[in-house]
Amino acid sequence: MPDTVKVRIPADTPHVALLRAAASALAARLDFPVDRITELQIAVDEVCSRLMAVSQAPSAIRMEFQVEPDGSIHMSAEVDGPRREGRDLLSEWSRVILEAIAKDIAPDLSDGRTALSLRMARATR
Repeated sequence: MPDTVKVRIPADTPHVALLRAAASALAARLDFPVDRITELQIAVDEVCSRLMAVSQAPSAIRMEFQVEPDGSIHMSAEVDGPRREGRDLLSEWSRVILEAIAKDIAPDLSDGRTALSLRMARATR
């Protein structure tokens, strides 16, 4: 069974550091190179900022990191609260950033959810 780390934080910028720390510790345990750990931190920041930007009154962000059999990390995050109308979950710039460092980027706005998931491999290819 794969390792899973679940973290719930208040939806405000200072608490995002806790998610970056959790992601970094997990990636270091999996022997990710330092540059990939930094990119994982960037992905966490980008995902959290986008989730908070599209939610009307978010109170919490839930993030789950799951270690895949190939050693990659599948990250999924969800924010509570209703979504703001007219805001895209992924801006054009956010998509560029995330596509440069991650795979399988999947926004989920179905059934009132505001969630985003992606996969980070140990090495870029």
